[in-house]
This record gives sequence, C-alpha cells and structure tokens, in this order.
Amino acid sequence: MGETRALECFILRGGTSRGIFFLASALPDDRATIERILLNVFGSPDVRQIDGLGGATSQTSKAAIIGPPSRSDADVDYTFAQVSTGSPLVDWGGNCGNLSSAVGPFAIDAGLVPATGELTTVRIHNTNTNKLIVAQVPTADGRALVGGTYAIPGVPGTGARILLEFTDPAGSVTGALLPTGRPRDEITLADRRTVAVSVVDAGNPTVFVPADALGMSGRELPSEIEARRDVTDALEEIRSIVAEWLGIVPDRRVATAASPGLPKVGFVAAPREYLTTTGERVPAGAADVAGRLMSMQTAHRSYMVTGAICTGAAAFIEHSVVHDITRPAGNRPDGDTIRIAHPYGVMEVIVRSDPGTDPVRVAGVSVGRTARHILDGVVWVPEALFTPVVSPLPAGAA
Repeated sequence: MGETRALECFILRGGTSRGIFFLASALPDDRATIERILLNVFGSPDVRQIDGLGGATSQTSKAAIIGPPSRSDADVDYTFAQVSTGSPLVDWGGNCGNLSSAVGPFAIDAGLVPATGELTTVRIHNTNTNKLIVAQVPTADGRALVGGTYAIPGVPGTGARILLEFTDPAGSVTGALLPTGRPRDEITLADRRTVAVSVVDAGNPTVFVPADALGMSGRELPSEIEARRDVTDALEEIRSIVAEWLGIVPDRRVATAASPGLPKVGFVAAPREYLTTTGERVPAGAADVAGRLMSMQTAHRSYMVTGAICTGAAAFIEHSVVHDITRPAGNRPDGDTIRIAHPYGVMEVIVRSDPGTDPVRVAGVSVGRTARHILDGVVWVPEALFTPVVSPLPAGAA
C-alpha cells in the first residue's frame, strides 16, 4: 500500500466531546501539512464526514496532538485542533475544555506520565492558549481508570471522576479577562437593534448575550435554537463584530469563514424549570444560571467546558451580563460554585477568585469530567499529503 501511509492514532472521549489523538512525533513539523492530513483523516470537507473518522458534528470533529512539555511546569504539551465539517478549515484558535479531560488519561496510558498510586496529577500545557491545566486522574495498575460512579449530563452511564483545574485562565487568547476593558458593552446590529453584551476571556474568549434580548427564555434545546434563524444569525453577527473588536479578524465580514470558532458566543438567562434533551425535568432551584452556547455556527448539544470556565468567571465580574443574571452568592448552596443549566442538565464549576481586585482576579476554575480511551490503531493517509507544499520561486528568482 505504497500510496498510503499508516498513521498511528487514538480515539478518546473527553467529557461530551470525542477526538482523535496523535503523538506529536508521528506528525510533520509544519502546520500546513498537518492541516491537510487532519482534513483527510476526518473526511472533511463533508458534512457527513463519510470518508473519514469524523462524527459529523463539531463535538466529534476534534483533534489533539500530544508531545513532550515545552515549559518546566508541565508534563505534556497539548495542541487542540477543531476540524470543520463543511469547509476545508482547521481552527487552532482556542482550546476544547471537554477534550482536555482526556489528555491526562492518554498521557498516562501512552507512558508519557507515570501513574502514581490511586490518583495521578498531570500538568497539561495547552499550546493554543499557553495556559496550564492540572488534571487529577484516578489510576490503577499503571493506567487511567475508566469505570466509576461520577456522571456528567450528556454522556451515558458513569465513569471515573477527573478533576480539571484551569489555572489562571484569564486572557487565554486576548491577554485580558475583559478584552474591551469593560464588563459590559453595547452592539448595534444591522437591523438597528442595540444589544448589551459581555466579552470575557477565561479558557476561551466568549461573548455573552441576555436571552431576552434575542426573544429567548434560556430553556431552549439545540433544535429549537437552530429553528430560529433570526436568533442564530444575530448571534453570528454579534460574534463577528466582537471578533473584529478583538483583532481576531481584520473585518467582521470574514469572521465566519476565517475564524468560525473564536470567539465563542451564547446567551444566558435566570434559571427556570425546563426539560432536558432526554426529557428529564430540572427545577429552577437546581441551577444558578441557564446558558446556551454556539459551536461552529450550530447550537452546542450540551455546554463546552471552556464556555463553562468563562461563565463561572463572568459570574464573579460585577456588572457583567452573567453576573447580573446569576443567582446571588448568598442564595447559592456554595458561593464559590456556579451551577449552569444547559440542554443536557446541570454542570458545576468551582471558581477560585480574589474579590479584592477590580476586575476580580480568577486564580483557577475547576470542573469534574469523565473520559474513555476507546481505540488505538492506524488510519491510512495518502502518502502525498506528508510532503510539504513548496511554493515555486517567482520567475527570474535565483
């Protein structure tokens, strides 16, 4: 099979995402070549990804590249790639918090980090954001445990609880917790509506919009959101404007094509009783805030971890859209914990903050996840894709 090469790969679920993992040593050095390989592996561009390993959703079209640490306080480097389904695009702009929960188990199983008793600490350097994630991974007999009693909404059954702390998550892409310098801004849309937003960068930069400004309640399921083209169009317009504000793109008109994944965008509301995707009734008192996020121009089926990290941080920033909607600390079971109601249920984030600063300093945000190591194997990739594309010299050049 000389026309194809066997590329070692691993499939893992992390939280409510699934991704294909690669050892950095198995891939070329230049990113353009890696992108061509990833598009082939996933079967993109094709919304079905029928000719590859992708799962035809943004939550299952993710890649993780794991290698030796490039900083002294980490055990491994982890680079995240979001592979588009419908266009020939690989987005390296931010991190996936859900998939991050599988990095520790993978590093242990691959022998990159030795297991230490019943709980192994893995310090993960996410190269996309240059931030450190500390994973506490249950282990036994030198491998990461899969079975356990911990459940997360959006994943069937239970598993071993992996505690992730995103340390000092502020300014992951923009360098500041409040990239605009303000906890709240206003955006005027093309239809002349003025909408209040909060732009917060913790884990990933995220734009938060009050649900009622879009005619939403915060109880909607993904299919209901996607049925409202006026809402999804408004959210993408807002996201594109903020992408220009932050310098992620030079012009808002190219944001959807040039940076479909960053910034993130979603809407928040005060918690109300609602039915989850699986039909479970969640009472209003079970959550402190309701949130719905978009992922690559579609409604996220649950709630992305980096979005939850950002939501938790935003809930502690006075005058932000999230803070003003979230249940006050004195009325929460634990003032440091924010319970977020999303389409599959309720997700908790624990915020370590220093309220004596303005804006508040977020020292770390923690979340519990589960992960599963599903498959080890090889994927056959055309040999020609491993050859870097060299641009021809212009006429007359030496």
